[in-house]
Amino acid sequence: MPEKGKSYEELERENADMRKQIQVLQSEAQRHVMSEEELKLDEARLEALLRLGQLRDASEQDIANFALEECIRLTGSEIGWMGAMDYKKGVVNLYNYSSKTMEKCNVLGTPHSYVLEGGGIWAEPIRQRKAIIINDYAAPHPAKKGFPEGHLRLKNFLAVPVFDDNAVVALAEVANKDGDYNHSDARQLTLLMDGVWRIILRKRAEKAQQEAAKQAEMYLDLMSHDINNLNQLTLGFLEMALQELNNARLGQEGNRYLIERPIETLRSSARLIENVKKLQSARKGGLKPRLFDLAEVLREVVGEYTIVPGRDIEIHYTREEGLLVLANELIKDIFSNIVGNAVKHSPPDRRLEINVRTTRVTEQGKPYIAVMVEDNGPGIPDDRKGQLFHCSCNGPEKRYKGGLGLELVQTLVRDFGGRVWVENRVAGEYSKGCRFVVMLPEAGA
Repeated sequence: MPEKGKSYEELERENADMRKQIQVLQSEAQRHVMSEEELKLDEARLEALLRLGQLRDASEQDIANFALEECIRLTGSEIGWMGAMDYKKGVVNLYNYSSKTMEKCNVLGTPHSYVLEGGGIWAEPIRQRKAIIINDYAAPHPAKKGFPEGHLRLKNFLAVPVFDDNAVVALAEVANKDGDYNHSDARQLTLLMDGVWRIILRKRAEKAQQEAAKQAEMYLDLMSHDINNLNQLTLGFLEMALQELNNARLGQEGNRYLIERPIETLRSSARLIENVKKLQSARKGGLKPRLFDLAEVLREVVGEYTIVPGRDIEIHYTREEGLLVLANELIKDIFSNIVGNAVKHSPPDRRLEINVRTTRVTEQGKPYIAVMVEDNGPGIPDDRKGQLFHCSCNGPEKRYKGGLGLELVQTLVRDFGGRVWVENRVAGEYSKGCRFVVMLPEAGA
């Protein structure tokens, strides 16, 4: 007998089973395709990190620029930007915008900072400490603050925080992908930026190590060259004194000269060693800041140099009270070194006049106290002014352009948030003497 035909219900069940099997096969095929795509993206990300790691001479900015373009490429985005956290100021400092962002956005000027408090949707990855994906940017969102006029319109958005020791240290954001962002995009962006941050940290460590080696070389050069010269000079004078005393040919003035000069050079040697110690202490941040009255500091410095044996010196200083600055106990060394250099480098057979004055100035809305120290000494040639505060530690003829005293001056002034420079006392005539200008932020203003 022929087989009895299947009922409608049985056929429907079979069709449903077949549809389920087809769906399973389609899902498996899709997962296989996605796995291949993930592998390709992983390879592309690792290749990008490998290329970054091989850029030995690349600056931190170059690394950030390269990384951002790779972020855009890996996620299929159109635009993007990166920033670094500054928790002390409560801002995200912009690293860079992508090249297309710079082309299409009309509100971009020079790189700047974004205030985190009250920040819009761009700040959500920092606040929530996780990747943020928005695929319908036009839809309402409680964190949105709107766009400034001329801003490039966004259709979708992906942003990830970068962590270091459980703290958010940087931010990478991309937008306008042709299609939706997904967790795979967030994963690739997160892993790439984590690798980039490790490379940046390694570069910073290498730079710090190079700076430490440079400082060690500077100190060694200082000890082996400058102090050795001072000691040789001292020995020379003492040997001359001993020889003259043995021959009994010295009078009272000759005795004084041959004894005073070695004492002076030994004191210079001691000051040099002390300046090395102070410079190391300042760079390590081992001294705590407190309020100082510049008027009192300058009064003490002027008092120390008003009378110098064997020199005709006149120092003019009009004291102005209430000049408060935030500094540490080395602040006096700034002005002692400047005044001391004026004495040391001026002709001993000529009257030296030094004028110390202060004034309040404002730069970019911030109050400063400017201290001017002028002298009528031989001055400083214009081609040496730019190198005066720096040392040259390369090549066979290593020497200090301005001496460790001025290296210390610049280090301290920078640590106190100010700046220092030298100019001609008389415009256009360097031989008429020089003027050192020290600007320090005024405290409590």
